[in-house]
Amino acid sequence: MTKTQKIVYFVLLIIVSALFLLASYAKLTGNAGAEADFTIVHLPVWFMYFIGIAELLGAIGLWIRCLQAYAAAGLSIILAGAVVITAAFFSVPEALFPLATAAVLGIIVWLKNKKAVVAAQA
Repeated sequence: MTKTQKIVYFVLLIIVSALFLLASYAKLTGNAGAEADFTIVHLPVWFMYFIGIAELLGAIGLWIRCLQAYAAAGLSIILAGAVVITAAFFSVPEALFPLATAAVLGIIVWLKNKKAVVAAQA
């Protein structure tokens, strides 16, 4: 992986991790807005806390090499649900944000795999 690719990889990793840390913070602290959103889509409050814990663990897992693929897979499932629920209950333009986050997460995994392939060839 080139130096530029490494920089892009770490910048994207920081951004995605920060997004999930902030999202998990809102859910785990019982933010009224987050609770209202879960109520609007007819999901129980305990599920909000479950998703908050999953987002927190996923954000941490993105930084651990042996867990990164699993964390990215789990976060992708959360993002897929967020896209569908946001499009169905709120608006399609709002659903573009979790979709874009999923795309950035895919780029991170792709860059990580590219780095592994280069290391294996060396």
